Amino acid sequence: MSTDVDKKIVANALPVPAAPRAEPTPTTVIPATAPTTTAAAATPFVPPDGGRKAWLAVAGGFLCQFCSFGFVNALGSFQYVYEKEILPTQSSSNITWILTTQLFLMFFLSQPLGLAADMFGVRAVLAPASLFSVGGLIALSFASEYWQIFLAQSLCFGLGAAGVFISGLVAPGQYFGRKRPLVLGIVAAGSSTGGLVFPIMLARLFAQIGFRQTLRYTGLMVGVLLAIANLLVTTPIPPKGLSGRRSLVSLANFKRPTYLIFVGGSFLFFWGLFGPFDYLPIFASADPSTATIALYSAAIINAASIPGRILPNFYSTRVGSSLRILAVSALVAGASVFIIWLPIYYHRSEAGLIIFVLVFGFASGAFISLMTPALIEVAGGNPSELGTMLGSFFVIVAVADLTGLPIQGAIEGGSSGLAGLIVFCGVVMLAGAVLLGVAAWRAGKAKEEAKKAAERREAEEKGPAGSSSGTGSAEA
Repeated sequence: MSTDVDKKIVANALPVPAAPRAEPTPTTVIPATAPTTTAAAATPFVPPDGGRKAWLAVAGGFLCQFCSFGFVNALGSFQYVYEKEILPTQSSSNITWILTTQLFLMFFLSQPLGLAADMFGVRAVLAPASLFSVGGLIALSFASEYWQIFLAQSLCFGLGAAGVFISGLVAPGQYFGRKRPLVLGIVAAGSSTGGLVFPIMLARLFAQIGFRQTLRYTGLMVGVLLAIANLLVTTPIPPKGLSGRRSLVSLANFKRPTYLIFVGGSFLFFWGLFGPFDYLPIFASADPSTATIALYSAAIINAASIPGRILPNFYSTRVGSSLRILAVSALVAGASVFIIWLPIYYHRSEAGLIIFVLVFGFASGAFISLMTPALIEVAGGNPSELGTMLGSFFVIVAVADLTGLPIQGAIEGGSSGLAGLIVFCGVVMLAGAVLLGVAAWRAGKAKEEAKKAAERREAEEKGPAGSSSGTGSAEA
């Protein structure tokens, strides 16, 4: 049964209404200092929902996602080249720690870096993060040992990618209200575009000029793109400085069952999400019938995810719920693992594998792009605290990213092999889809009850006024 807190959060959830309310917008973060009672604090910020700076911020956010999550989406290419050439003596599970630590830091550090973006501005986070990203790639070009690769790619680039990633989400998100799901879908398409470009580029360059020179050219390209992003990204809300500091952990939402179910479903889905991205190149190369697309399977997934990151977001603005579409996309992605990928393991088919990567790419792309607007829908909050709210959620997702691929690597290296890995991914993703469906149902029910309560209040307010008007007419 929906709680009163659910009704309150849903009734005031983002997107922010066109006209500001008289009372302050409720937040999802417990402040560390007492709030100030100023006129600015009493009036909630209303996003402009457009304008030149807003759309430039969207372009900058697109580049940020291209250079952070887009590069990380090429993890299958690195898994392949590390196992076959650079680190042939290391186990598959050991190599996945390089890639999952990079993912873990990108999400886990979104919490403190998101808070820093709220307090000091997005550019104060994006500029140093850009330097770490480029520095990590250049350092990786000189690495040859496992620990050197771990320091360069996992720690240095992972730290930089975290700041670039959260900056690319916060800036456009603060400029838009009603159009936020569509805009964040466009921004998220940057990671899919990067996931399309980087695997193909890396595969070609690894073969032509070698690992080290490839990473140097990649670092140069990323540096140029991030320099442009730093110029484009702005925010409509002035930084709060140290006076606006608040708790790193948002406790209010964790007291709400709907939010906990949403977080649990997201955790399970992310636990299996990156298995296809990482292991499809190895899976495809193991059989001659599918070997021709081994190095390009990750690129095909990301190509399919580009429309997946835009079209469902556009549709969600029509139906009024990103959370429902998120649950459906999770269900399709998880089901495709069982219905398409698992049968292909036993009966190899290049056409079947292409169908799987297209379906999974579209559905997983929809999930990634809808995740942020769905989080805002279920949690509510203030645009000025968007970085903190996203960071709190991504801390939990980071644990799933850190442990998911090593577990899958251990399963793949055991007696069950790739079949066991495929089953694990499918089970946890479908379980996550079920929980997300429950969260969507509860949020929808709470929203409907809040709407009915508002209609009753409106009817009660009109009742006495109507009676007075009727009495006056009778006396006349």
